[in-house]
Amino acid sequence: MFQVRDMAPGEEAAVLALVMAGFDEFVRPDFTDEGVAEFERSARSFVLDRPDDHFLAVAEEGDRLLGMLDLRDGSHIALFFVDAGRQGRGIGRSLLAHAIERCRVADPDVGTMSVNSSPWAVPAYERLGFVAVDVESELKGIRFVPMIKQL
Repeated sequence: MFQVRDMAPGEEAAVLALVMAGFDEFVRPDFTDEGVAEFERSARSFVLDRPDDHFLAVAEEGDRLLGMLDLRDGSHIALFFVDAGRQGRGIGRSLLAHAIERCRVADPDVGTMSVNSSPWAVPAYERLGFVAVDVESELKGIRFVPMIKQL
């Protein structure tokens, strides 16, 4: 059985490897070269530098990393990846529940959670209760659909 917890110091490289594997398999085809470079820069910064306005959670089973979620500013999902072989088993839902709990502790009045979903991930976010609030856009070569979830 897997568990969800806050990312611990020293796990950054493994978390970044999980992010990049998921990105390469599912998201990269939707991005321009500029978008790929921007995503890689941002992901490295969020995971390795651990900015103060970011919170990272991981799901693990034994010593195997199964998924991760990076929350920025208390209510915006910046990165959210589950190992391709483990998708559809509740890992993402558990990571999201952990993040929502952290949101509510930080701000009991938080009303929504947002994400700029890759086009590929829109159906997954919809299953988690997110709805698109605008049409697909592109910024710095990154294609995304703005979505929110009422909390």
